[in-house]
Amino acid sequence: MPIFSKPKRPKAEDRTIARVAPRKLSFTAPASRDVFPELADALDTQENIMKSRAADVAARKLLQEEIAADKSPDVDPDVAALIGETPSEKAIKRQQVAELKRKELVAGSALEIIEKRIAAMQPKAERAVCVAVRPEADLRLAALCEALKAVDVAHAELNDLLLAVEAQGVSTDGLGQIRPHFLGGAQDPQRRIAGYLKEVREAGCAV
Repeated sequence: MPIFSKPKRPKAEDRTIARVAPRKLSFTAPASRDVFPELADALDTQENIMKSRAADVAARKLLQEEIAADKSPDVDPDVAALIGETPSEKAIKRQQVAELKRKELVAGSALEIIEKRIAAMQPKAERAVCVAVRPEADLRLAALCEALKAVDVAHAELNDLLLAVEAQGVSTDGLGQIRPHFLGGAQDPQRRIAGYLKEVREAGCAV
């Protein structure tokens, strides 16, 4: 009796997306809080209030759980005082819950004020960051512009060669697709490199 081998199933395609490590930047800009002390103070205050409120919320929830689990009689402290008794533990916890809720509301109001102040400070803080990185930005911009000028010259020289070939009635197709069309015309005043360098100069940079 013939034995037929089962056809092998093709391996499932691995659709796992390869994780690409983020590129390590060659420069680290200062944080807004590092160059604008007023913002740093406001952010620290905000963080402290948020931590305190989170602790109050956790304490309140724990007390509320304990109150729900406590089946003993609940005597209001004012009532207990009138009849000459000590307030029940449950009643004391209710008072604590009420106080914690009050503190949460106060913290929420304080956070609203702090958040508005932080938002108002952000534009000045961002300008301070730009001022701090300006020297390095100028150096790197100058390097880029010099490189672009060299590309512009090389582009013009390549274009001269192509024109010289065409002047002999020869098509440049035999050289392959070597024209850098993305740069625009080599002699065009509106070519991309010339346009960018003009924008940089108009922005006040000496290039």
